[in-house]
Amino acid sequence: MSGGENCPRRCRTPVVLSESLDPGGRVSEGHLGRGTIVRDSATLIDRLREHAGLDPHRRAVTFVGDDGTQSTLTYGELETQSRKIAEGLTARFECGSRVLVMLPNGLDFVIALVACFRGGFIAVPMPLPGRFARQWERSSVVARDAAATAIVTAAAHHDEVANWAGRECDPAVELFRIDGCEPAAVACAESAPPRPTDVAFLQYTSGSTSAPKGVVVTHANLTAHARASSRALGLDGDDVFCSWLPIHHDFGLIGMLLVPLHLGATAYLMSPTDFVKRPARWLQLLSRVRATLTAGPNFGYRHCCDRVRSEQLDGVDLSALRYALNASEPVEADTLDAFADRFAPYGLREGAAAPAYGLAEATLGVTYPGGAGHGPASTPLVDLEELARGRVVRATQATGATRRLVGCGVPHGVEVRIVDDRGDSATDGVVGEVWLRGETVAAGYWNQETQTNATFLARLADGSGPWLRTGDLGAMIDDQLYLTGRIKELLIVNGRNLYPVDLERALQQQHPGLDGRPAAVFAVGSDVVAVLECSPSLVTAPGSAAQLLSALAQTLAETTGASVGDIVLTAPGSVSRTTSGKVQRSRTRSRLADGSLTPLATFRGSPRQARASMVASAGAASRPATTSHASERST
Repeated sequence: MSGGENCPRRCRTPVVLSESLDPGGRVSEGHLGRGTIVRDSATLIDRLREHAGLDPHRRAVTFVGDDGTQSTLTYGELETQSRKIAEGLTARFECGSRVLVMLPNGLDFVIALVACFRGGFIAVPMPLPGRFARQWERSSVVARDAAATAIVTAAAHHDEVANWAGRECDPAVELFRIDGCEPAAVACAESAPPRPTDVAFLQYTSGSTSAPKGVVVTHANLTAHARASSRALGLDGDDVFCSWLPIHHDFGLIGMLLVPLHLGATAYLMSPTDFVKRPARWLQLLSRVRATLTAGPNFGYRHCCDRVRSEQLDGVDLSALRYALNASEPVEADTLDAFADRFAPYGLREGAAAPAYGLAEATLGVTYPGGAGHGPASTPLVDLEELARGRVVRATQATGATRRLVGCGVPHGVEVRIVDDRGDSATDGVVGEVWLRGETVAAGYWNQETQTNATFLARLADGSGPWLRTGDLGAMIDDQLYLTGRIKELLIVNGRNLYPVDLERALQQQHPGLDGRPAAVFAVGSDVVAVLECSPSLVTAPGSAAQLLSALAQTLAETTGASVGDIVLTAPGSVSRTTSGKVQRSRTRSRLADGSLTPLATFRGSPRQARASMVASAGAASRPATTSHASERST
């Protein structure tokens, strides 16, 4: 039987929770891209069908396991296998249902995700629940918010996922194993291909300043992003992508998987865990497959500089690599320089290590480095006192009151404005909030109408809009974007704007045992508090902790001009971070206050005294050190 009436695919029940979406998971034309026009009606599924028809044996994705073994999926195989899984899902679940895709980096994830797109389901990419409480908790928050109908996984992970789902999910949520998928007893008519206005997936933000929120990404957003990034970087089907990034996260998912699939290019993937343990394997893979593009956050490039030994680089040739994009967390000029210098002898081109900027709310990329022949990134030395007053002014020489800003490139596919406190567009060199609009801007947050309106529907003082408020602070100089910090984490002391990243760096430079380790600086009432990770051996020598803490407190007081509430040294892994590695300052503050973060040593004395000091500071009447709370958004 074909096209049977029992096929759930044909049942269009209302499943969405926002006025911008209609029954079946479509975004209304008025909300698509927040008012922009769909210029290309072809979706990723259309492109994959074309690629499979033109060259079914062309390599689409290769996954390199921790043991070095490779498994490959051609475009023809991706077409066939994703169609089979889509038919299995369609036979059991209604179109527009949210489906959690809980699989690690690998070919199963790729097939399952494409199957969801093909079948008209709203995918929710997620990591496995894991063994750690924080990861388990985040997975539970996402599952409840998405109100998922099904969880797609595989036999190798079934028990782990089933154990988590049994405790955290509604009993009605079903597990679907892609390696146990059989032809449906009642065959459905072939699903209609998704339309540009259909929702492709919910990309949950990593929650650097708040709880995760589901960004509604449409097929039109994906097409627009692939077009913009390809034009910006000069990409085509002959490019070779190579990545260790988690493919449930937007940087790895969109930038390093969906863009190459859209182009008909080849993507090589490896495990993030394998990279962290053996970073040289990533460089060796880049060389072996002649990769032309890779990407990662700042800590990944620093990790390579710190951990890769020269003998591990025998035979490595990086001359094919045009771009090693650095994004997803604050980009450090020193890391760009160090990576370029360290691997130039192995063929790395000048300027290949290049910063970029993006966010989930804009699908991914916003600014990109220059095209063919681009040079090193712009990293001007600026005056911190002028920056505190909201202006980017170049400094003549490096001092303790200077900082190297990093130019994140030129916007492509979106229009960018820097907006001041009055809602007016700022002039070049003036710091304000980064606003943007364009076809890549997502439809909003899932089931979060108030936050969607505040973030995605902003208007300038002249009434123009809608604009997406990013919550990031920056300035435009000669058409290039320079980021300075986050609005919500900005410390305001006596009218001066202080950026936590600058304060953290100043503290880390006080001792080699702190340099390069995570740190978090935040306001607690009228005081400024710092939490820094360090090796336990750093505080075990008699008197060493007290001397170091005193020096750190003096540095923080002199740098901020505010009262120091406490300096806390804690063990590695204690400072809260997102899944993409960004420091969660507000969460670290909360954990310090509730006692769930265990100090190794504190400037104020015992952990109990430190918490009491925080409580007393939080209740202080005078608040010269405050944190800006404008425009809450996390990426």
